[in-house]
Amino acid sequence: MWTYVIAFTEDLTRFMMVRSKKRGGWEMPGGRGLEDESPIDTSKREFKEETGHELIVKEEWNTHLGKGLVHFGFIGNGDEKNRMTDEIIEIDLFSELPEDLAYPDEEYRPFIELGRSMLPSNRKS
Repeated sequence: MWTYVIAFTEDLTRFMMVRSKKRGGWEMPGGRGLEDESPIDTSKREFKEETGHELIVKEEWNTHLGKGLVHFGFIGNGDEKNRMTDEIIEIDLFSELPEDLAYPDEEYRPFIELGRSMLPSNRKS
């Protein structure tokens, strides 16, 4: 199963996106699961590999998208310098979707709003 992650700052005003070398545009971190890896573990691993940051997430903070899963969470400790892949050429925080997306706007916009409504306004909840 594939997963992708929409990870927010603690105040839910900004979210992290990555620029893919392969696709050229901005997208959410994510990828395919390894054999016997749970979807939440896939999201945590992919987020760490692509951004260098931990992902703060709970099992119930998700929704299905086709044959995959979108996990919502918070950006945890880390540093872009700790990325474990060269597939990502840039990482940034956004309050609105940027112009140059890897996939159509409708692939992201409804899920950003769903994540903001699903996550607690205080990540310690």
